Amino acid sequence: MRGVFPANRNGLFCRTKSGDEKSGDRQLDMKSADRKGAERQMEGQKRASRKLAEARADKGKILLRVSLRILLAGVVILAGIRGNPPNSGPVSFLSGLLAGLIVLGAAAWVFFPLLHCRDFLDFYEDGIVFCGRSWDLEDLGEISFMEVKSSYSLFARIYMCTEARDFDVTYIKDAKKNFNYTYCNAI
Repeated sequence: MRGVFPANRNGLFCRTKSGDEKSGDRQLDMKSADRKGAERQMEGQKRASRKLAEARADKGKILLRVSLRILLAGVVILAGIRGNPPNSGPVSFLSGLLAGLIVLGAAAWVFFPLLHCRDFLDFYEDGIVFCGRSWDLEDLGEISFMEVKSSYSLFARIYMCTEARDFDVTYIKDAKKNFNYTYCNAI
């Protein structure tokens, strides 16, 4: 059977080979390969255009949030130990495994902001580069900033909202200020 399937997650169109339906082998369509090459070339052109401003990760904000999370986790652990002091090891393997999974999940929650230490946002004449990926200003459309406060967090999250995607710029220092200065000539 011969047919063109809809685009996959990467936007590539796949075409099946004629004949064996069970094989499931797919070849990339030539158009998708040309499109991917054009995207790579566009990224090279983006970096070749003049850089207007840059915004890097706010290491102070990241360290503050990690330290507050460590403090909160320490208070919870101390309250748990004080209310129920450990006499010996876990009673069974399953209870030890459950306790280990809880500790692993808590550690992931505590140190999650450290993943954003390498975030950056570069502003160019004809687009932006967000964490290594290039975006044309025409593709992004109208750009606005939104602060989202949730009921389960003390801190608000900041998003740069576009027609293409919403970018999480919470841990990037002065992203909105640099954007306004670069493209709107305002602070």
